[in-house]
Amino acid sequence: MLNQKNRRSEDFCIIPVRITLNDRQEFLNHIRNLGDQYDVTIICLNRDMIAGYSHVKTAMIHALRSWKEEKNIARSLEMEVLLYVAGTRQTGQIAPFGPQIGENFYYLCITPAEKKIITTLPDWIQEVDDKDWNIISEEKKKRLIQFFGITPEEIIVTGEEQLVDLICERTALLAVNR
Repeated sequence: MLNQKNRRSEDFCIIPVRITLNDRQEFLNHIRNLGDQYDVTIICLNRDMIAGYSHVKTAMIHALRSWKEEKNIARSLEMEVLLYVAGTRQTGQIAPFGPQIGENFYYLCITPAEKKIITTLPDWIQEVDDKDWNIISEEKKKRLIQFFGITPEEIIVTGEEQLVDLICERTALLAVNR
């Protein structure tokens, strides 16, 4: 299943996938059990709320660092990643970033990057072509600007082409604003 398009480091890999969910809790239980079986952590991040691979990578790096340094905010690594990707300490604000009922596209993050699990993911988790995953539509741009509280002044100063950098900055600032 792993191809050159996947983003991979020693600490984690990011795989673009499509998953259809009928029961969110059943899915989360299955993912946790699969993670326990392979001694990895699996996190699904909703593509509709993510500003591309650099956003996911930034969140993963900061969450893993805080976890390793025992400066974590959350009680689980999954939650830590969700808090970083959302750029907030408030667990009540992270729901849009996690799994949703229906057909969805996710950044499936696995840490550590264990080859065994990557090649044995269940059939209902389908790897997809990710060539357009860094493109941000106007609708998504509005959603991200609103969620991350990016001001019109910031857009004017930096330019719309820097939206991803502004979001990654919000993600990284969570480590500073403990």
